[in-house]
Amino acid sequence: MTRLRDVILAAGKQVVPSERQEDELRAASERMLSRVNDAASRFSEVRGVHLGGSFAKGTWLPRDVDLDIFVRIAEGVDDSRFEQVGLAVGEEAMRGFAHGKKYAQHPYTEAKVDDVRVNVVPCYDVEKGRWRSAADRSLYHVQFVNENMDAKAKHQVRLLKRFMKVTGVYGAEIEKEGFSGYASEVLVFAQGTFEGVLRYFERLKLEEEGSFSLRDPVDPDRELGTAVSRETVARMILASRAFLAAPDIAYFRRIRTRANRALAGRVYAIRFDHPPLSEDTLWGELKKSARQLMRRIESEGFAVAKATAASNDEDKSAILFLPEFEELPPMVERVGPGVDLGDEVKKFISKNRKKVESIWVAEDGKVHVLQKRRFTTLGALLEELCGSGLPEVGLSRDVALAVRKTGRILTGSKVKSESGREEWFAAGVESLVSNTIGTD
Repeated sequence: MTRLRDVILAAGKQVVPSERQEDELRAASERMLSRVNDAASRFSEVRGVHLGGSFAKGTWLPRDVDLDIFVRIAEGVDDSRFEQVGLAVGEEAMRGFAHGKKYAQHPYTEAKVDDVRVNVVPCYDVEKGRWRSAADRSLYHVQFVNENMDAKAKHQVRLLKRFMKVTGVYGAEIEKEGFSGYASEVLVFAQGTFEGVLRYFERLKLEEEGSFSLRDPVDPDRELGTAVSRETVARMILASRAFLAAPDIAYFRRIRTRANRALAGRVYAIRFDHPPLSEDTLWGELKKSARQLMRRIESEGFAVAKATAASNDEDKSAILFLPEFEELPPMVERVGPGVDLGDEVKKFISKNRKKVESIWVAEDGKVHVLQKRRFTTLGALLEELCGSGLPEVGLSRDVALAVRKTGRILTGSKVKSESGREEWFAAGVESLVSNTIGTD
């Protein structure tokens, strides 16, 4: 217990911003708020401009914080005008800084100001529970945290956030499906301390779906756990157990993952270019397409150990696979219905007659056939699936169009070569061949 407390105490000194950092960020936030207020004053629909996010809550981490500025727009404004006003305010306020349009449920403006990322996000000016956009709850989240968590509790949140970041389970983006900053705050609110949260996950059982539940105190109908993948929860469980069993300051600095470089030579990738998409849309489509491809590959007899997606989040992406094996024998046995099922037997024989090498009834009373495989190598299957077989796979629309036009199958030396050219692709391969349970 002494070791655990000593490590948490030492970690606590690392997660608190210095007075200088606090002062610099406060000055930057006031400057940006003033600019956004000036830009918003041109629009009668705007009801106010407010600072949100972790800085407004006092749960931000040193050298790791965005400034989120919310533009509250009248509830009666329609979606089209809502987006128009929100983007116009952001565009005007960030004039002179590198900035661009980002997408969540609604588009917003993101800018880089003196090495700080600033987000100008529109939300509706609604009463609690009358939500019209996903951002409408955000300022209520700030209010909840500031009214229900004191400085000691917020310090525990900072510990938890750093632990989650280092162990790779933090981040609400669809790409990561991890714990959001607000989820970490609610966890500490519910469990009391950083250690209490880890004890909660140490005991958590994942036998059945939906075993991790975290209700939003601001909106009891909203389940925060839905956005967190089962894999992320499992990794948090393992990381919590490992840390509690052997506390180490490395869990608040950096945990080195172990990559098996030899496995990179076995990776298969479908690499393609596509028009720019919002990150939420892009990663939703990539994840769906990866799942569909895995099902199709395994239906042909291949086994995929791991699959992932990679992207530069702009116009280049890939779906990557690590197969258990790359070749199959030329023949496969298929088992049909029992002989008592006369009509089903006829249909089975008729369906397989042209490709059957041998047909017989076995001791199990069922019809068996031996037939040639259509594909004996994974490479040949992927070439077919990305060509004439593409309609059968069920890829998402944008990914299917991109693969049809620009898709390339890469393996072996081609994967190595692409990794050398494209950092995002190399990161995808690295994640596929590394230990990623958050405890190394």
